[in-house]
Amino acid sequence: MRGFITIGLAILLLAMMSCKSTNISDSNSMEEKIFWINSSKFPCTGVAPMSCLQIQENKSIEEGKWNFFYSNIAGFEYEPGNIYRIKVKVQKIGSPIPADASSLQYQLIEIMDKYPDRTLRLTNIWLIKEVGEIKNPKGRNKDLTLEINAAERRVFGHSGCNTIRGPITKITDTEIKFGNMASTMMACGQEEMQLERKVTQALEKVSYYHLEDNYLSLMDADKNVLLKLLNVD
Repeated sequence: MRGFITIGLAILLLAMMSCKSTNISDSNSMEEKIFWINSSKFPCTGVAPMSCLQIQENKSIEEGKWNFFYSNIAGFEYEPGNIYRIKVKVQKIGSPIPADASSLQYQLIEIMDKYPDRTLRLTNIWLIKEVGEIKNPKGRNKDLTLEINAAERRVFGHSGCNTIRGPITKITDTEIKFGNMASTMMACGQEEMQLERKVTQALEKVSYYHLEDNYLSLMDADKNVLLKLLNVD
């Protein structure tokens, strides 16, 4: 009889140890993280071409530090145009893992913050109404335009003679900076080339912007207006 009791106790002890070991393993395979989620999805390539969220794990959003996120977050209903700060549970998946799947699962715990991305207001086609003291400038009998895509951080336009394009290196609720512009190489008259230089030199100096009604003012570091644009889209 004592032998049966001893065997039973041993089995019970082994079961408890196994359960405890499983709990510890489960605990070790799970962690919580806080993500910033960008306001737009972007084309990316995982197993196939797709659209990805962009995330940061910094304490605050850092310009240009977004990373593609190739997985899904269970329970998270993403609405484009909003920036999110969320808390997620990250769980390791046991073997076997499908070849085209992540080894991690993500589950929304809570949405800590959600607000509209105000920089997206700049996404538009803008007519250049003023370049310094020059009003209603034209080049090759065409209006000068600037197309801003805040989500993709790029700009494209007609600057008087050639077309220009380049990156937006910084954009906040009040600040904007442009990177080096690439340009077509068409030769134009002296007046048009001078106008083009004024536009490109102004873009190099832009640090701030102000949006009021349908007008966008691009300003230098001292907040002097360099370019004034009108929403035409």
